[in-house]
Amino acid sequence: MKKKLLVVILALTMLFVFSACGDDNTVTGSKGDTYTVQEGNIAVGIDGNEYEPYTITLNLERSGIGQNMEETFTAPPVAAIADGDQMADFFFDLGLEDHMAGFTRGACWSTVSNYPARDKVTKITEDGVNLRNASKEQIIATGCDFMMGWDSLFSDDNFSVQFCLDNNIVPYFPYCCSDSATFEDIYKDYEVLGHVFGCTELAEQKVQAMKDKLAEVRETLGEDVYKDPITVFVYDSGEDAPFTACQGVPGDMIKLAGGISIFDDIEKGWATPSWEEVVARDPDVILILDYDYDTEAKTEFLKTNEFTSQLRAVKEGRIYSACCSDMQGSAGSAGTVEIMAKQFYPEKFN
Repeated sequence: MKKKLLVVILALTMLFVFSACGDDNTVTGSKGDTYTVQEGNIAVGIDGNEYEPYTITLNLERSGIGQNMEETFTAPPVAAIADGDQMADFFFDLGLEDHMAGFTRGACWSTVSNYPARDKVTKITEDGVNLRNASKEQIIATGCDFMMGWDSLFSDDNFSVQFCLDNNIVPYFPYCCSDSATFEDIYKDYEVLGHVFGCTELAEQKVQAMKDKLAEVRETLGEDVYKDPITVFVYDSGEDAPFTACQGVPGDMIKLAGGISIFDDIEKGWATPSWEEVVARDPDVILILDYDYDTEAKTEFLKTNEFTSQLRAVKEGRIYSACCSDMQGSAGSAGTVEIMAKQFYPEKFN
């Protein structure tokens, strides 16, 4: 099962052999993109520095889809694909759009960030449709060599790890997607992508900017807020029963904004409790996750639903919203923490 990325690099090298651009230090890839190599065909990263080989661990045990394995990169991927705005925004934030073969917007859109690259990179599926709905033939046709998505994308029901390796595609499921993840895991994903694509300094700068933003939020709120946080019911979706955020990255983001999920005792990132449980826990505020500018419709549902219409948060008008994509861990997550904090404690930001 274990398969090193050298296979990918050798394949790419064969594509490069007869495509020199007149300069001994430049080659043209199969998609027409030009890349620079140093003397002796030593690869360089996106930042122009000599590429340092980097090994990642594919945590297959996390979701029970196999034994953990390692993949070693000796050059940056040249044709990555990302499933959903959450994943794609990592690439756009690091300026990696020229090394992307495509992406999907998925069902959960990024409703805050506005990267110009989103209109330039090929969409593999129509808006609102995740990558799992694409065919294997579509994936192979992209010529991709790196695929980033949730663990479930790489199950046997979709594009298994074996399928990826058989087609010279390295699968990557972010650390931030784990049920036990925290904001630190978002930083880890930036670190990994920085090494994989050879842009470590930029990745470090992005992480530091997030840390600075969160430090500003904490200083503005004050420590007393974190000692006695407001209780938050996260409404993602569902009418018969609510799909909600518990722990993981969304739970940690709520804590960083001075709140705590009413279902923080459930040891999962996401769960589907009953409406009766929501009523029993009577949250201080409700946070709607905005998928595709659908906050208004969800608010109306909460105001008319027999269970939630009598909640304190509904009666007091304490219904807020946050970008669903960023709440799962993405480039805009630190900014979303600030947005939540301003909604939870507006008086602190006046």
